Amino acid sequence: MKVIGTGLTGLIGTRFAELLGDSYELEFINQENGVNILDREAILNFISVSKAPLVLHMAAKTNVDVCEQDMYRDKEILSLKNEKEMERAFIEEKTAYGINAFGTQNVVEACKKTNKKIVYISTDFVFDGTKKHYSEDDKPNPINWYAKTKYEGEKIVQNSGLEYMIVRLAYPYRALFERNDFVRAIADKLSKGFKLNMVTDHIMVPTFIDDFVNALDILIQKGEKGIFHVVGSQALTPYDAAIKIAEEFDLEKELISKTTRKEYFAGKAPRPFCLNLKNAKIGNLGIEMSTFDQGLREVVNQIERMHI
Repeated sequence: MKVIGTGLTGLIGTRFAELLGDSYELEFINQENGVNILDREAILNFISVSKAPLVLHMAAKTNVDVCEQDMYRDKEILSLKNEKEMERAFIEEKTAYGINAFGTQNVVEACKKTNKKIVYISTDFVFDGTKKHYSEDDKPNPINWYAKTKYEGEKIVQNSGLEYMIVRLAYPYRALFERNDFVRAIADKLSKGFKLNMVTDHIMVPTFIDDFVNALDILIQKGEKGIFHVVGSQALTPYDAAIKIAEEFDLEKELISKTTRKEYFAGKAPRPFCLNLKNAKIGNLGIEMSTFDQGLREVVNQIERMHI
């Protein structure tokens, strides 16, 4: 099956290509092959000539605090009356709204003109964190600019008239990649003897990327439509996660102390309290997702096998 993909060189996309490169004929949209999702004409030209029936849209700007800094500039760009000037500004500055919403609009418009299905990778951050848990039926209410731009992308996809899937992901981690995810960032700092202050009043559901890729493959093969939470099966705090990481990697737990969201994120983008996304919907399709304990154990196993 031919699949066009954006973001295939990122944390998730590279693993998708590694694990499923034999199952799909992947066509990369990236700046290395001269295609920028912020360039409407380039995207349309690329997607128009492809015979792939599906576009997997993973490209995003995800650093929450950097995205928050983009907010005022984004609003200035969006106030421009000339669309070409707006496009030029987004291409030059690569802001959160530009990549996460304007870029998504470009991909969606190209899909509409070529009648392709779109699979849009979104985030748990679209929720405000005021409920005990969230299902796919709960209404998003983002509280920071990163989340607002990703939710804008969701709405663009939903209102497109296209056949679509929106797949929400939370705190992804994997064994090895050139850029650290949160698990390896914590393990690396502890291994170097750094002390860590970890938040105790935020709930997250870490997701083992290999599970995510497997689930995404099943959803694509089944031709599923709609919204899906493809997340892990264990909710916990960053503090509890750090303790588990220290234990699994045989590192010093004594280096880990407790702090709060208010203290840790002072002067940064606001964070939701509880992002306990439920994955029962994919569970009903027979898709199993690891707990954080199970995922960590597999990460350690993979790293050990790579060094044999």
